[in-house]
Amino acid sequence: MNRSCRNYNICILGLVLFISSLSAPAAQAAAPEPKRGGSVTLGITRDISVMNPLVDTGSTQKRIRDLMFEPLLAIDLKGNLRPALAEAWEVSKDGKLYTMRLRKGVKFHNGQEMTAEDAKFAIDYSMNAKNGARGFAELSIVDRAEARDKHTLNIYLKRSAPGFIYALARIETFSVIPKESVAEGTRSPNRFPPGTGPFKFVERQPQQRIVFERFSDYWGHKAFVDRAILRIISDTTVSFTALRVGDIDLMERAPYEWIKEIRDGKLKGIGFAESRYSAGRAIEFNVADPPFNNKKLRLAVAHAIDRKEILEAAYFGLGEPSDQLYPRGHKWYFEGVASPAYDLNKARALLKEAGYKGEEIEMMGSMGGTQEVEITTVQAQLKKIGMNIKIKMAERGANVQMRRTGQYAFKLSGDPGVNPNPVDLYLPIHACESDPRNRNQNESGYCDKEVDALLRAAAAEHDENQLRALMRKTVTRLQQDAPTVTIGHTSRFFALRDYVKGFTTAYDGEFVWDGGGLNRVWLDR
Repeated sequence: MNRSCRNYNICILGLVLFISSLSAPAAQAAAPEPKRGGSVTLGITRDISVMNPLVDTGSTQKRIRDLMFEPLLAIDLKGNLRPALAEAWEVSKDGKLYTMRLRKGVKFHNGQEMTAEDAKFAIDYSMNAKNGARGFAELSIVDRAEARDKHTLNIYLKRSAPGFIYALARIETFSVIPKESVAEGTRSPNRFPPGTGPFKFVERQPQQRIVFERFSDYWGHKAFVDRAILRIISDTTVSFTALRVGDIDLMERAPYEWIKEIRDGKLKGIGFAESRYSAGRAIEFNVADPPFNNKKLRLAVAHAIDRKEILEAAYFGLGEPSDQLYPRGHKWYFEGVASPAYDLNKARALLKEAGYKGEEIEMMGSMGGTQEVEITTVQAQLKKIGMNIKIKMAERGANVQMRRTGQYAFKLSGDPGVNPNPVDLYLPIHACESDPRNRNQNESGYCDKEVDALLRAAAAEHDENQLRALMRKTVTRLQQDAPTVTIGHTSRFFALRDYVKGFTTAYDGEFVWDGGGLNRVWLDR
């Protein structure tokens, strides 16, 4: 030992500090700088149907259009509104005038500058019934749009609608395209009009591929890759084989069993990206009829459900348990609201109080997918408290008919995932409907006057603090009544080669979104 180091502890401390000083820069250097250039190929399950960005913008159609087109606003992963093509906005005191301050210097893919006249055109086009626009229903609340000046858009509503602001963050409502770039009544032009997004359209070979190239004048984060190619492969097994041999670089909708293999390190050279909370899973009761018009019987089921076990069985644990319609950590998840906890003794006691004596109760599910695993797991869990559950699996058409007419006792239920507007998520499925034998979205037949009043007050509330108070009361009451028992939220996955860096997705498996996607992908090869 060096004689100058007379105190052992001091020497060791000095050595640790010296090594730390060396390792800190090394750790920073370990994160490589993104490389520019190259092409990335994404395998997708469906082709686009039309090349009009204001028509047919659901599901895969929407995700493809996200590469090229943008709404006025964006939403982050917590459910907060963010600027996009509009950098600021105001709502009048009466809630009937929305003033959108458009971002200056935004260019369309043809080099033309975006103005308020272009945004007005997109709204007017979508409001015209002759055009069959996807946003027609959402814009029915609009009286008119007005370009006040080059970068200021006024949207006048027929009546106050606080949730309307969220519609402006979805390209399903409308995206901004150049004025007169799509003719009236033209459902399927032979080419996309110019958009404002990070990629611009190059070519399409139907049922084979769609090619895009980086838009160098994009106002936001410019893509690292030169080209993005979407290759249509409907069979996920074929797509995964193409991924493994290097024909594609990443794929959407990778099956859970393969993601588990990747997670467990059994498939080398392949990683995954997760779209968390892409769908919600729940148990829904027909509360209008026996036996589940008995609240104690519903609560007995609620206390007997092991959420984690269901997600493990059906989704290989690739999901997150939740007791509310929103996941924990989301803006509209309410901490501190009590819910029926897993407690078999409590469940058995409630079962006895409900007067249940072992009668057979039928639980309905849909054929195909993961529902058969989910429902048999629920059946086994309820057997532990003495419930006699018979499973009935129905094909989708028959399932929908029975749900809408109330011809079921209880069932598995799915929802489209996380809606940024809590009123839009809670109100349709809990608001009282006039005919329990002709149900629209409220398939449980639930009707509670207090919940109904709370939700309708929330729908008219502009102040966010007041809205939160109303929604918290709503969620509290629903936990007490248990017309549904939320199981949790499941994820959607992309599988990708390990040289694909920087790819992330949002709630619904987006290809491009406000915080990432293909425009942030770079290739480390």
